[in-house]
Amino acid sequence: MTYPPTMVLSDSGDSESKNIFCVRNGGSFTLPKKLKSVSIGVTEFALPAPRVGSIDIYSGFSRGAETGIEIHQAFQKRRIQDFPHYRAEVPISFLIQAAGFEFNLQGRLDGIFISDKMARLESDSHPPKKVMPKALDGSKTETRPTKIEEIKSSFNIYELARKIRMSDGAHPYCLQLRTYGYIHLKQTGEVPLLRLQLVSSRDGEASEIEVPFDEKSFETWLHLRLSELVEEAKRAERTAKRRRESSQALEFPFSKPRAGQVELIESIEAGMISKTPMQIQAPTGLGKTVGVLFPTLREAMARGQRVVYATPKNSQHAVAEDAINRMQERGAKIKSLTITSKSKICLKNEPICNPDFCEYANEHYTKVADNGLIEKLAKKKILNSKTFKKMGEEFQVCPFELQIAASHDADAVICDYNYVFTPGSALARLGGLVVDQDGKSNLVIDEAHNLPSRSMDSYSPALSTFVLEQMRDDAKLLPFSFRAEALDLLQECIDVVRACAPKNAQVIGTTNRPKNANQQSVKIKPPSRAFLEQDARVRSFLSGYLKSNVEIQPRDVILRWSMYWSQFTETLEAVSENEEVFVTSFNYHPDTVRITCCDASEMLKESYKNYDQVVAFSATLKPFEFYQQLSGFDPERLRNSEFSSPFPKANRKILIIPQISTKYSEREQNYVRVAEAIEKIVQIKVGNYVAFFPSFDFLTRVVNLFKVPKDFELLTQPRKMKSSDIEDLLEILGEPNSAKVLFAVQGGMLSEGIDFSGNRLIGAFVVGPPLPNFDLEREEMRKYYESHYACGFDYAYTYPAMAKAVQAAGRVIRSETDKGIIVLMDNRFLLASYAKS
Repeated sequence: MTYPPTMVLSDSGDSESKNIFCVRNGGSFTLPKKLKSVSIGVTEFALPAPRVGSIDIYSGFSRGAETGIEIHQAFQKRRIQDFPHYRAEVPISFLIQAAGFEFNLQGRLDGIFISDKMARLESDSHPPKKVMPKALDGSKTETRPTKIEEIKSSFNIYELARKIRMSDGAHPYCLQLRTYGYIHLKQTGEVPLLRLQLVSSRDGEASEIEVPFDEKSFETWLHLRLSELVEEAKRAERTAKRRRESSQALEFPFSKPRAGQVELIESIEAGMISKTPMQIQAPTGLGKTVGVLFPTLREAMARGQRVVYATPKNSQHAVAEDAINRMQERGAKIKSLTITSKSKICLKNEPICNPDFCEYANEHYTKVADNGLIEKLAKKKILNSKTFKKMGEEFQVCPFELQIAASHDADAVICDYNYVFTPGSALARLGGLVVDQDGKSNLVIDEAHNLPSRSMDSYSPALSTFVLEQMRDDAKLLPFSFRAEALDLLQECIDVVRACAPKNAQVIGTTNRPKNANQQSVKIKPPSRAFLEQDARVRSFLSGYLKSNVEIQPRDVILRWSMYWSQFTETLEAVSENEEVFVTSFNYHPDTVRITCCDASEMLKESYKNYDQVVAFSATLKPFEFYQQLSGFDPERLRNSEFSSPFPKANRKILIIPQISTKYSEREQNYVRVAEAIEKIVQIKVGNYVAFFPSFDFLTRVVNLFKVPKDFELLTQPRKMKSSDIEDLLEILGEPNSAKVLFAVQGGMLSEGIDFSGNRLIGAFVVGPPLPNFDLEREEMRKYYESHYACGFDYAYTYPAMAKAVQAAGRVIRSETDKGIIVLMDNRFLLASYAKS
């Protein structure tokens, strides 16, 4: 169906009048003056005015476009089959003028049962066939009113229904449906029936809520909401103007760019002119962070937009922050915001966004509005965790949600990958009004060689009985009122995991195993139903636990357990949408169910749509084709660039020792050779060296054989390392006349994103390419890559390993004056397939 010509709801100009709105046909008059057009979705428009309430999964504020899409489609399909006059996904638009702005509301009706009158209009005035239509309750009826319904999915539809009824019509879901009803009324003259259809994501059960509609009360809310939007639009207008002006004055923060930096900037500017995404390989020491950030920020701000700078780790934010600070020191009027993870910025022992548990979540939105906190934050130049924690404590609000809301006004937002590439992420769900801005934000992806593996890892959870069994002792310490139920429920979870064992190798009891139950993985079908049903029981128990008076301590066992389980079940739902790229397997000793994502490129493609320009850069992005395909870039549009090191080649010596092999089958006889080679080479020149190993097990075997040379000290990387540990290590290595050998692992915290500048490091040993484990999951990935990209082994093993090896080798030369040696230990470094990486 289609609606009549768009109508315009306009401010009459009489501020004293109670009825300040009038409706005119969009084609019958000329607008009195040029208005600034602002597009806004109905879901973003239909919010309480002022925004009130608590942070809660049932609040209706955290609504992603993809949430429950399959549930919606299945429900709509049934409606279409049952009711001939039902229409799904009907586009609707409406123009509202207020204070110099024209708000263009855009939305889609999830479903509408069209009236007899509208049905006749739809069929070009020809009367419908003389068949008695179905009534909405399934009975026969002579007349059929228009009914608009909005479909919302939730795991617990009864709790959601309770929250909606308690809101007294102020819930966003109700406001959204009433907005659709109001638009329908103004465009057709007919008052429709309004219904919320709540559908369970657990079992598909549906529940209907009638939403009453009163035009006068709706317009009272509408006036308040428009007043808010006008102020928000004016603030966005000022922000865009400031950005454009700041862009004109933005200067490169260094008086003399390094060799290659000018070419890097020019290459990025050319890519932005042609609107093509870019992959850039630039070596350590080129100054690539500021070389990428400067042109992308200047171009975005010239359009009134911002830059989102994404890193794989929190610890790598500092480099981008330093580049911004240097621009600010040169007079640049840039506002920056660094997003800190919820676990690190939370003011409670555990980051639980539940108003029954957290006083900062309770009435968060009300307190933010009452105290004008967003307006206060807009006046600050640098926003970081310290700022948000201080404000959170002062006003008893959530610092994490505060930083997300404040990101609208920031010109540079620095964050982890998951805030950009995770569906429904906190950053993605808050778009803000676009006024006087051209296009979309720019996206910069730092250390982009990590993006494919990091994205696949986020879709590759596992559930192990060993982990669940470890929680049993903690569960025994719970208060008496929860202890027995928790232990029973925990055992149920363990049983659900064990029940996934293939029938020909089924677990017998709790200790015996059939003869063919070995440690190898077995491919199984995704066990969705059993896990989702158990998830419902775990969530129900968690809800009662949080509502009790139990004091939640750090690493609370119930929270760890429920999060561990829910992460797995959430991915199970994604598996059902695209089974081809996922492998579900069962592993014995301990019994474990694992989901492995082979390719996250399709998910990444969706994320790029939110940005105008995408620049992915790293010191290791070769071969370009590998990263292009697994990062989801369009090969027809991608622009690849490679830059050489600005440092003298004479400062770096590379040695390869092909007599050493680190192949798994040959390691036993090579541990001694590795230890002896390191021992002999470090004695040639006194200083600090690091040896990077393919695994902690390999490292431990060599440590036991390594004879520390005279005047040297041996340091080893712990399996669990904190950021403060790295700072202490750098201080130790920076001591005068230091002579230390550091044993670390490739792909760990010490091999990427850390700067061993000056005398901190004069040599690095890269002990073999750290090939991934040869197991069922990796072999399934190899088969997938062979089928889709005709490069199975290289994509699954060689290229990921070489990226870690090259990153490790890059720790030595960090500045123009650094000199050092890089020793590659393995004959595979001479093979063409490895060398081209």
